[in-house]
Order: sequence, then structure tokens, then C-alpha cells
Amino acid sequence: MTRLIDALRSALSPDAVQDDDATLAAFRVHGLQPQCVVAPATIEDLQTVMRVATEQRAALAPWGGGTHQLIGRPPERLDLVVRTTRLNRVLAHTPEDLTISVEAGMTFGALRAYLNQHGQMLALDPPLPDRATIGGLIATATDGPRRLGYGTLRDVLIGIAVVEVGGRLSRGGGMVVKNVSGFDMMKLYLGSFGTLAVIASANFKLLPLPRATGTIICRFADPPQACAALDELDGTQLAPVAAEYLNSDALTRIGQSGVCALALAAEGLPQAVERQMRDMGALVQRHGAQSVERLEGDDAQILWSRIADLPQTAALADDEAVVKLAVLPADVADAVSHCEASARRVGASVCIGARALSGILYLRVRPVTSVALTSLIADLPGVQWVATTLPDTPRWGAPPQGIEVMRRIRAEFDPLHLLNPGRFLPGV
Repeated sequence: MTRLIDALRSALSPDAVQDDDATLAAFRVHGLQPQCVVAPATIEDLQTVMRVATEQRAALAPWGGGTHQLIGRPPERLDLVVRTTRLNRVLAHTPEDLTISVEAGMTFGALRAYLNQHGQMLALDPPLPDRATIGGLIATATDGPRRLGYGTLRDVLIGIAVVEVGGRLSRGGGMVVKNVSGFDMMKLYLGSFGTLAVIASANFKLLPLPRATGTIICRFADPPQACAALDELDGTQLAPVAAEYLNSDALTRIGQSGVCALALAAEGLPQAVERQMRDMGALVQRHGAQSVERLEGDDAQILWSRIADLPQTAALADDEAVVKLAVLPADVADAVSHCEASARRVGASVCIGARALSGILYLRVRPVTSVALTSLIADLPGVQWVATTLPDTPRWGAPPQGIEVMRRIRAEFDPLHLLNPGRFLPGV
């Protein structure tokens, strides 16, 4: 790899390429150490990196904040880590049109702080926002508690620029919210985990900051009561922006207590928020809620920040795994019960935070061995991905029906198989 390092150093500024032992150790991917780490300062530099990597047949992994690197399979080989954190600029912002374009290495926390100054928001609340980058959130299709009210990145992404193998800059979408011309190429990169291209920048539609917010946490002694309350809530005209189910371990992890709880949030005009808080509080009490606590200001922000961080995968113990499940919203209650029983069967405890009305569950399971985790995954419904440092364990759910289409798309975008090779499945 000396030729790769020399080629990169001759094409980029001296500080952009690092190959010292400390840096290489810090950027291991599933324990696999790269030969060098490169941090392009501009999109043109990123194009140069991709061109040189292709010429040298170097396998590479994109790296933003590093918060999602433990999701999925270890790469089959790794020569180069491409850091995007120097690509951290706002490229264009049109407040009156509620649109923005930013480079992929900008952290979500920095973007949120910038938009707050303009009274606007990108309606997403990912784990570890001060580390997670925009490109990483797109590449991993990360969500947050408020997906119930505002949707996911798929709903707010209106344009994207990526750098492909060979260094070509490719664009999809634009800065127009109602853009319906051509193929929707930008959605192809959502959840691609860096296997098709390196994301360079993204465009989003924004929303004004809500005039008022409200949060209640409702504790129950019996999980079926909480789930029955959710079922009724789903059939009403109430419109919470977040409805999270938290089991006992999840409550402990966020500094709360109880058997289980629902955390509910509303946003909008002050009178509408007050009505939502009142009506949701009455609804959960009809279903046996032991307590309904209203949180305001910093207390509410801290609660939702801790809930958002429950599925973080940046730091995992050696005997820990995080698992994402997707089921029908009507099946969440059964899924929660099944997950807790399955964890007990393998001698583990499980922290469950569920986007209950969206059918998304995140599990933190500990302690587990490779054998126990393999057995557990085989017994769980709707497994999407697994994050763990344990060897020889499943990292994804069952292959989708379109796996062969995925293989063909991958071969078209990356014929040399250089981008995160093997991240999904061998050859994908």
C-alpha cells in the first residue's frame, strides 16, 4: 500500500493523509485496520481520493462520525478509510423556500444549531447528534423518535451528490421540494452503508420550529395496558409527533423507573399542544396508567435526547448487541413480549425502546455470547440489522426478495468491489 499512500500524498495536502499507528488503530472497522486514513477538505479532493483508490484497487470504507460502523458485517478487506468530517459546510440555504444544502461531513448537531438561528429545523432526532454526520445518517437510514410525526430521511431528502468509484461526481434531485422529474436516484443511497458511492452533500426540505411543544411520560404496571392505550391512540384524531414504548430496562437506562412507560410528545400551536396533552393524558388514564407526568423545558429535552440515544451503536461492550426490528404496528405488543421472553431464554436482559406506532423496535441485549446471540436472532421477528463486536454472529435479517437486484446494482456502481466489500453479504 505504499504506492497508495504516496499517490494520495502527492495529490492532496500533507495533512489530509495519515498512516501513523495511533490513527490507524482509531479507525479500525470491526477490528480490521486500514493502511491509511484520508480526510479530503473539498468535494474535489474527495473525487481525487476516489480516483486514486480506483487506480490502486484499494478497498475503502467511508467514515463520518463513526457512530454506525459496528452495524452489519465486517468488510472483506480494508485498505483505506475516507473521513468526511472536513466536508462540513452549508452550501446553500434559502430560508424563504425552507430548503438547505449541506456537505455530508457536517454533524447533525451543528446543522441543528445553525437552523435554530433561523427558526427552522430538519425534523430528525438521531442518536449522538454531535457526532453523527449527515452522510452517515443517510447511508444508514437512521431515524429518531419523531419519525411518527414527521417521517424519516426518505421524506425530507430532496437532493444528493455522491462521488462514485473512479471519482465521478453524480447528482440526483435538486433544491426544489416538488421535484418529480426523472428517476428518484437519491433514495438509492439511503441505507446503502457506503457500498454504492461516498455521499458528498445532501439537500433537505425544512420546517419552521414549532411554536409550542409538550411531553408526558405515562407509567404502567402492565405492558398490555400500555399497548392497549397505544392502540386507542392510533385510532383517534390525536397527532403525537412521538410515541415511544419503553420497557423496564429502557426506563432505567434513561434515568427513569417503572415496569414500562409511554413517552408521548406533541408539537404545534400552543392551544393545539395543550389539547393534545390533556386528551392523551385522559386516554392513558382510561387504560390504567399509574401516573402521567408532564415535562417541560430542559427536562423534556433531556428525556428525548436519552430516548434518541437508546439505540446508539458507537460504543458497545464485548458482550452486548443492538438489534433493530421492523414489524407491523399492530404486532408491536406481541413483539415486545416475544423479545423479552427470548432474551430470558438465553440468559440476557433486554432494553427495548420502540417507535410503537411505526412498528420499529430497538433492542440492547446483554450479556450474550456468539452462540446465544445467534440463537436469539434466529428467534426474533423482523430483524433488520445487528450491531455487535461478537464474532461469527448474524449481522442482518433474512435477505430480501430483491437480493439479486441488489447484487446487479452493486456490480454496476462498483464493478471492482472496492466500497465496503462484503458489508451486507458476501459479494454485496
